[in-house]
Formats: sequence, structure tokens, C-alpha cells
Amino acid sequence: MELTIPTILKSLASAGSAIKELSSWRKRAKGDARLLIGELKDNLTYLDMVAEDEVPLANVIGKISISEYKRLSGEDFNFNMLKRGKISRYPSLTGTDLSSWAGKSTEELVESIYRKLNQLRLRYPHVSKNRNYRWNVRVHNIRKRIWLLLRHVRSQEM
Repeated sequence: MELTIPTILKSLASAGSAIKELSSWRKRAKGDARLLIGELKDNLTYLDMVAEDEVPLANVIGKISISEYKRLSGEDFNFNMLKRGKISRYPSLTGTDLSSWAGKSTEELVESIYRKLNQLRLRYPHVSKNRNYRWNVRVHNIRKRIWLLLRHVRSQEM
């Protein structure tokens, strides 16, 4: 399956680049944000194993975590603190499945990532054999949203 990646995200899509970016972001973060970024990093590592190393999703699905996100949501954490401002209207997002994210908040993107991760965790064990679910496509779509989050956060430093 060919994965189309907007130009603005291509540098993060190469093996290990997004993980390095998450590690760097995590080092700069403090407190709860640091824990959430660490969870995102681990989750992306598992998703990368599925997408890049052909590890079966069944082998990593139990390791994908949403516990920090749930805890922070329960404490009314302001996910916009990760990066203030709206997601930029990057020209290379135009006409892609990520184009609708332009102008939305960091919190909306983080919630979407975790909603997708949670759906993966809930559904896969029960309907993994159902052909109506294209699991690798779902994995790639979550990865692209995480890359978009990284690109958005990085834009403050440029």
C-alpha cells in the first residue's frame, strides 16, 4: 500500500525522524506535558513497527497506551498548552486527508489522535479478521496525525 504524505511532513516520515523529534520535544517539556509526549512517543514506536517493520498489529495492540491522556483529560488539562495557536494552513496539506486540520487547535488534534488510538485498542481484538477494517490504513492515518502534531509544535521554534 502506498502512503501519500504531504510534503510538509516528509522529513518526519522517514524512519526514526519523528521519534527523534518526540524525544527532543519531551526533553524540553515539563511535568504532565512531558508524560503525555512520552506516551505519544511509545505509541508511535509501536505504530512504526507495524507500518515499517511488518510486525503484526496483534503483537503490539496491548502495548498502545492512552492512560496519560485519559488521566490528563480527567484533570481538565489544557492540551493547547502543548502549542498555542491554530494549525497552520500549510500549502502541501491542500487536497490531502489532513487538509481539514488547518485552522484547528492543538487540543482538537491531540484528542483526535487519542480517539483513533482508543478505537484501535477497542476494536482490533474483537474484529481483527473483518475485511471491512483496513488496519494498516488506520495505523498510517494515526501516524500522519502524530507527524502533523510534531510539525505544528516545531513551527513555534522556526
